[in-house]
Amino acid sequence: MINCHVKNWRKVIKRPLLSFFLVLAVSTITYAQQPNIIFVFADDWGFGDLGCYGNKEVSTPNLDKLATQGTRYTQFHVTSGVCSPSRSSVITGHFPARHRIHGHFAGNEVNARRGMPNWLDENLPVCLPREMQRAGYATAHFGKWHLGGGGLPHGDLSAPEPRQYGYDETRVWNGNGPTWNGDRLWPTTRYMDDDTVWIQNSSKIAVDVTIDFLNRRKGKAPLFVNLWLKDPHTPLAPTEAQRKPFKGLIPDKETYYAVLSDADYHVGRLMKALTEMGLDENTLVIFSSDNGPANYAPARIAGSTAGLKGRKTDVFDGGVKVPLIMRWPGHIPAGRVDSTTVLSTVDLLLTFCALAGRRLPADYQPDGESFAAIFSNKPFKRSKPLFWEWRFPYAGDDPYRQNSWVTSAIREGNWKLLADKDRKRIELYDISRDPFERQNLAGGNSKKAQQLLKKWDAWKGELPQ
Repeated sequence: MINCHVKNWRKVIKRPLLSFFLVLAVSTITYAQQPNIIFVFADDWGFGDLGCYGNKEVSTPNLDKLATQGTRYTQFHVTSGVCSPSRSSVITGHFPARHRIHGHFAGNEVNARRGMPNWLDENLPVCLPREMQRAGYATAHFGKWHLGGGGLPHGDLSAPEPRQYGYDETRVWNGNGPTWNGDRLWPTTRYMDDDTVWIQNSSKIAVDVTIDFLNRRKGKAPLFVNLWLKDPHTPLAPTEAQRKPFKGLIPDKETYYAVLSDADYHVGRLMKALTEMGLDENTLVIFSSDNGPANYAPARIAGSTAGLKGRKTDVFDGGVKVPLIMRWPGHIPAGRVDSTTVLSTVDLLLTFCALAGRRLPADYQPDGESFAAIFSNKPFKRSKPLFWEWRFPYAGDDPYRQNSWVTSAIREGNWKLLADKDRKRIELYDISRDPFERQNLAGGNSKKAQQLLKKWDAWKGELPQ
């Protein structure tokens, strides 16, 4: 079997063989059986930032309603404590380090210092939106991209547009190609005064164009949409009307909660539109976040991890364990809370393709696992470990960065191990008994710790230099 993880995969895969594997597979799933899929991916939304995940200060009635209509998961992980790596794993089904994506895409010089490319390779043999197209789906990406492009400081204007990855329609920020407001790059990368309207309405305009796409395309093909919200990532500038329900709280909470509440409202608009279009019964709607709440204002004060250790940039669970709500009537239990099934963004590509009836190339070696069995009321038990790598540890005295010393982590079963670069500090937790990662068991379980370190090192050895 060809190993597509090697650095120069283009050299080792012969074109005729690649063409053979990339032909459209004959599917046993018909158009009528293929669900529409809408993946709502928020930006920096913490594990405890929703009412249904325990927040008592901010109301998120629409997402809470989504949870009552579907299943809420408490063991869902992203593949990094920052956005671009997490987003890449959705598109590729691989841990981001396999594609040298170690942090967020920035300017070309910064990317070079980090050993990163300037954008996610658009010619990957397997790419989620392209596979969904090949399964007969109409595909779209609306909202944040941040996988390359968008101008400095976010990316190179020569980067591919998202449509080159397999989307029929796109409107994005932090990326190239169609945006809003004609041909002008808007919002600008400097967030000047003329972008205030966008800052206040980013969730609205992304949901608006999503509803329009669904309305125009319904009945013509199954629909796959990535709706990737900016909120509650900075900059935040809510209107007085958005702030009104939270007057009396400290300024950071007033600002942050106003933005969360606004995003929640527009998710509600999306769900209402699905019902009015008659699409809600055969549409899988997923809500999640790309990482935990930021460690800078206003999220530093107002963003909630519900007690989990760490925040954005950390690979403790406060940085990489995020909300996951899935709703698909008749296919996933309503009002259920699942606290045992371990899932990851790296699983989404295989799962969506399985639901679409898309057979992937035989030489594709995913890091994730399909959890499509969940939608047939069957259990899913993870068999592969989850890996994290972080190349930018923080050694200062900021209390909000005290958990940023970790450079490597692995979770296998209920065990999670974290280590620094020199292996002078190693922590081991039984997540099933210690979800807040407080009791370090490495000293009394040195054999288990060494087993996990060995597996992480073996995985590291597969990565490009």
